[in-house]
Amino acid sequence: MSNERDQSREKDAVAVILDSSIVNASSHSSTVIWRRVLDNASFEACRFIGSDAGYHLNGTIIAAHENQPLELRYHILCDVNWKTREVTIEQRHGFTEVSLKLLAHDGVWSKVGPGQLSELIGSIDVDIEFTPATNALPINRLGLAVGESAEIQAAWIRIPTLAIFPAKQRYERLSESKYRYTSIASGFQAEIEVDRFGLPIRYGNIWEKIAAAA
Repeated sequence: MSNERDQSREKDAVAVILDSSIVNASSHSSTVIWRRVLDNASFEACRFIGSDAGYHLNGTIIAAHENQPLELRYHILCDVNWKTREVTIEQRHGFTEVSLKLLAHDGVWSKVGPGQLSELIGSIDVDIEFTPATNALPINRLGLAVGESAEIQAAWIRIPTLAIFPAKQRYERLSESKYRYTSIASGFQAEIEVDRFGLPIRYGNIWEKIAAAA
């Protein structure tokens, strides 16, 4: 009798997994590794998963920062329109470990614990410092035609403090695969070349993709 129950439980577990929005016939994924060519002090492995239910970005950054090792893991969940819904970060810098979890819904952000972050109202995308991955969010969400541009406000997460600020940004589509990013506050610009998933192949003279699978 116990064997029958165990088999039934195993079947139920398999059914739950197969019912997941990530595991279905229409899902697609890509995995990449970026190197920070600016100083050769950071590498990142990122996996993109897309399905009818939304999009996931999962990444791990290994870097040398302020003469200390830094390891950061992030998970970003977006809805089917590429709007950021959830952000989770776990970071170890030297011997200091910190974490952050944010929830977002149509421009209203909250931090698990303190609650709503009024300064981020109007931000649709998350932008995590130290990774080019989050540029894929507005690039996909905006759906710009060649020659078009748009200004956005992102929730910018600084590393290693995990402090969050609203950041005005502009994206301009230069060609089928190239965009120009501009930070409105600083004037910083970078040309970004992307793959078919909107993930950066090159980000100015800062990052480049060195391996990929899809």
